[in-house]
Amino acid sequence: MSSHKMDHDQMWAYLSSGADHIMTAGSISFSEYINLYRTAYNYCLSPRKHSHLVESSSLVGLELYDKLSDYFARHLQLMTEKVETLQDLDLLRCYASEWNRYTTGAQYLDRMFAYFNRHYVACEREQGNKDVYPVYTLALVQWKTYWFSHFQKDGAKLTNAVLRLINQERGGEMIDQDLVKGVVGSYVSLGVDDSDLSKECVDVYCDEFEVAFLQAAKIYYEAKSAAFLASHSISDYFKWVEGCLKEEEARVERYLHTNTRTYLARKCERVLIHAYSELIWESFQPLLDSDRDEDLHRMYALLSRIPQGLEPLYQRFGAHVRQAGLAAVSRLTGEGDVNAESLDPKVYVDALFEVHLKNSETVQRCFEGEAGFVASLDRACREFVNHNAATGFSPTKSSGIISKHADILLRDNNKVEREDAPEGALNRVMILYEYLEEKNPLQKILGVN
Repeated sequence: MSSHKMDHDQMWAYLSSGADHIMTAGSISFSEYINLYRTAYNYCLSPRKHSHLVESSSLVGLELYDKLSDYFARHLQLMTEKVETLQDLDLLRCYASEWNRYTTGAQYLDRMFAYFNRHYVACEREQGNKDVYPVYTLALVQWKTYWFSHFQKDGAKLTNAVLRLINQERGGEMIDQDLVKGVVGSYVSLGVDDSDLSKECVDVYCDEFEVAFLQAAKIYYEAKSAAFLASHSISDYFKWVEGCLKEEEARVERYLHTNTRTYLARKCERVLIHAYSELIWESFQPLLDSDRDEDLHRMYALLSRIPQGLEPLYQRFGAHVRQAGLAAVSRLTGEGDVNAESLDPKVYVDALFEVHLKNSETVQRCFEGEAGFVASLDRACREFVNHNAATGFSPTKSSGIISKHADILLRDNNKVEREDAPEGALNRVMILYEYLEEKNPLQKILGVN
């Protein structure tokens, strides 16, 4: 029978039967789809007659909207009965399968009721009725109410099943990542911004998944970090944490929403780095003394991720450089037999410069030239260049010794040309010049303004 000759009850019976086929099979022939589309169109345009009254198109639209809403509700309630006893992996597989079938069918219905969406739904929303949705969005709202919320109210059954699977992966097991991605993706899809349906809304994802996921990550890494440190060195811990952070970053890319990236990173940093910051800081000096460059760089990379994580290292590094500079000069002066006047200027300059060079390279190699370490290096160099065993507290003696060396270099060009040091002899002088408190003697020799 042509839909033109059907009354509203007959048209709805035909539409709901077609919807049943679409929602269960996930597809329909083109000819049948066209017939359903025309019937939906005619339903909207054919006013229902009650004796001498004729319903307006808005009342017909409201009736159809209620029928669609009830249809999705009944369909989902029947689906729920089939999966009531499922747990964990079986539940997730069933949920993902039904979600894919349901959303595919709902997209067909959304296109089938395109006229209804464009006219009745759009008009209602323009008039401020923001709880009236296009057919596909209505289907999602009903899924959230009758399926999603049904499982979540039972001890967050669905979310906990996902979290257990993720923890299995953290423990080294292989899991179905596409399954996790599909289920978690449904949380995002179920978020609806009533004021603007075109905008992504992650409220459901955040409230129903992300909060629990972050807490689960915290609990997992609190236990694992304590156990790891109980049987491994701090250097091994750096490598392990580095791997954990990379894995969590990759996890976001694989199957979580990008909204989680920053929150997850901060959570892991608090548990894995901040909680052990005192222990990490205490390991700095032994690693520095042993020239453990790779470990120092890992330490820097980890501590730079937390607020004020590097502050204690600045102080310790500065003290280390200062002590190295003072020790280098003390070795030259011995037990006090050598003073500023009798000290070989070249040996003095070389000793100061070597301390600067070694630690400057450490800053670049281990700490990526970070400004705080550069500042600590400069402060420490300024201290030991001006005040050491050879100069005492005099601000002019160091400048005098370095000036003697510069004077010799400038009077002996051949020596400058034969200089084997990578930076060149005069370049060494210029670097130390920047740290001098009293620059006048050297300024005159070098001709520096």
